[in-house]
Amino acid sequence: MDSPADMSVGPNRAPGFSLLDTRGNSVALADFKGKVVFIDFWATWCPPCRISMPEVEKLYATYQGKHVQILGLNLDEDGDSARRFVEKKKIPYPVLLAGQSDIGGAYGVNGIPHFALIDQEGNFVNMWSGFAPGMGDEWRAAINTLLGA
Repeated sequence: MDSPADMSVGPNRAPGFSLLDTRGNSVALADFKGKVVFIDFWATWCPPCRISMPEVEKLYATYQGKHVQILGLNLDEDGDSARRFVEKKKIPYPVLLAGQSDIGGAYGVNGIPHFALIDQEGNFVNMWSGFAPGMGDEWRAAINTLLGA
């Protein structure tokens, strides 16, 4: 986890983080500089989170091979629950174990699901709290704007 000093780089700067994925690999936000990053904050016990996942998976499929990175940040306290869930549901994008970190607070997550969009320079562009039908279209429009598409 980056120190709090690293998190206050600028008013629109997304807080940096380094977390383990479900396979035990360390993944940092800085790894994706130059890419648009879409983050889904979720937990296994959250029904709306599970409802939103197919839309996040569609987003992943749409932008695979492009300069876009989809990340799931799981907020379960128990990383094993998240690992089993990811494996069972065959979630195709990286899921990071954030339940033992304060990254949710750093990103202003007050409820889940919560989604954050970060531009190629590491700045916040948009956030969405909760999930509703049609939200995937909003996400794609925002990402396409950043990609100049």
